[in-house]
Amino acid sequence: MTKRAVYCAVLFVALAGASLQAGTLVLGQPGATGNCDPFGCPAFFGLGTYQQVYASTAFPGAIDIDDLTFYQALVLDNGGKPGGGTYTLSLSYTSDAPGDLDLTGGPNANIEAGTEEAFFTGTLPALTADGTTNLLTFAGTPFAYDPADGNLLLTVTLSGATNSTPYLYLDQSGSTLVTSDAYFGVANGGNEPGLVTGFDYTTTTGIVTPEPGSLLLVLAGIGLIAYQGRRVISKRS
Repeated sequence: MTKRAVYCAVLFVALAGASLQAGTLVLGQPGATGNCDPFGCPAFFGLGTYQQVYASTAFPGAIDIDDLTFYQALVLDNGGKPGGGTYTLSLSYTSDAPGDLDLTGGPNANIEAGTEEAFFTGTLPALTADGTTNLLTFAGTPFAYDPADGNLLLTVTLSGATNSTPYLYLDQSGSTLVTSDAYFGVANGGNEPGLVTGFDYTTTTGIVTPEPGSLLLVLAGIGLIAYQGRRVISKRS
């Protein structure tokens, strides 16, 4: 048995029982209204930064967030157009709860220091149709999120913001129990129901760490196989 084969066998043992599981989680119950901030009318209020907090208790456990999706279902007939400009979406942790974001200290007051990571930067993606719903989906750099460490915060910053009428309205959640918003610009405000948000995620499940005794037995077996392989090769030579 070659060194490469032994290495592969050890790697197989280390990863035995591990699997990647994909899922989608939608947070926020659609209400009767929509919101054009931050993706439909960013220049209307001179919006510079939009934030949205999500309760940690709504997540199934530690996940890697791969995509973010916002929905246009209840307000599908408004014919809205996405706003223009460059959008940067970042994810971080926060100690602030839904309905209780800091509206006076600025966006950084809501971000837990050292936890913010850029998720997406660019112009808004095109809306895609899914049955009777239009979707605004951002495929970004995966963000590792563990709800045990705090609530999740989305921060959207804009540069060169422009509006295209009619404004795009996306579905707003009917309550602030799970998610709420904050906006900063010419005027600050928020702590109202946030946008209904979908999270496409992956998580590693079923990882088994062998006990030291069991691992030694497996490695000894691999070593014996390698030794026998070398003996056979020597005899044939």
